[in-house]
Amino acid sequence: MTDSDLHQHIEDIRRQLGRKLLILGHHYQREEVLRHTDLQGDSFQLSAAAAKADDCGAIIFCGVHFMAETADILANSKEKLAQRSGRRVNVVLPEPEAGCSMADMATLEAVERCWENLGQSINLGDVVPVTYVNSTAELKAFCGRHSGYACTSTNARSILTRALGTGGQKRVLFFPDQHLGRNTALRMNIPESQMVLWNDTLPDFGGNTDGQIKNSRIILWDGYCCVHQKFVPEHVDAIREVYAGIKVIVHPECRRDVVEKADEAGSTAFILKTVSESSAGSFWAVGTESRFVERLAMQNSDKTVVNLAFQPSYCDNMGLIDLPKLAAALDSVAAGDKRNVIRVDEAVAESALCCLTRMMQ
Repeated sequence: MTDSDLHQHIEDIRRQLGRKLLILGHHYQREEVLRHTDLQGDSFQLSAAAAKADDCGAIIFCGVHFMAETADILANSKEKLAQRSGRRVNVVLPEPEAGCSMADMATLEAVERCWENLGQSINLGDVVPVTYVNSTAELKAFCGRHSGYACTSTNARSILTRALGTGGQKRVLFFPDQHLGRNTALRMNIPESQMVLWNDTLPDFGGNTDGQIKNSRIILWDGYCCVHQKFVPEHVDAIREVYAGIKVIVHPECRRDVVEKADEAGSTAFILKTVSESSAGSFWAVGTESRFVERLAMQNSDKTVVNLAFQPSYCDNMGLIDLPKLAAALDSVAAGDKRNVIRVDEAVAESALCCLTRMMQ
């Protein structure tokens, strides 16, 4: 089928299924895929949409694996199933191999080793685990079992504030993205001297001393986003030489030294809002996934919007979903089969829902 045929085929099935189908698309998705989605957004916005999915019979999630897991947990909680008389909402991932390298950097086994090791130095009753939503359902369940939280880049600061408690007497174990954790803590005026980086491959306390662990308030997992890790301070210097007076805005998954050189830092939703509401004629260099930056430039033709790095930084996993795979996913939903349906183990989902509910609140 040609692209034109595929576009027509997809829209024909969407009309056929009507309200029985909800298609969600992450901002980093291909443009030709996003045009067929009912809602575009970041992880938080799409999670909220999945939680409210009461009428539809299926969700096609154009994102990556952990996002589809989160949608399944929220859309098929015991409360939601009771409201629908036991009817499940199938969550379909058009490409099941679309994963997340950051999520893969923190496994349940590694985090449990860390947790046990920390207990040899500090009181685990004072440690609150916080997982970035870019993580597996198993890690969300771990946080649920240990009175912890999930967070997105949108609400990371409020979650860390709550986790640390009144007066900041608690400690936080934050995984898997060290940069979001560090940048958020710094904005809360927590000095880096009170943060440690936990590397599961190193001996002792993740490469730290007992004294460093005891002095810490934030324990950061040694993980990162491959897309945002590519941005370096030299990119900020270079873009300012080319465009005099340009504003630099970056995602908090970027390194600390990049965030400190930028004019603004915030979630994908924050970047979208800030650039869209800026004055006509303004110049913006954006440090995040390049498909999103290119779309932002098209949507803001009255401004100059460019990639922070001259070499684009694409999320390869998001790019695995294309028109043929979206069409195939729609065909499977229309036929009533269960191909590429993401279903989280019931016990894991129940524990994971605890920390996701705290995140949504």
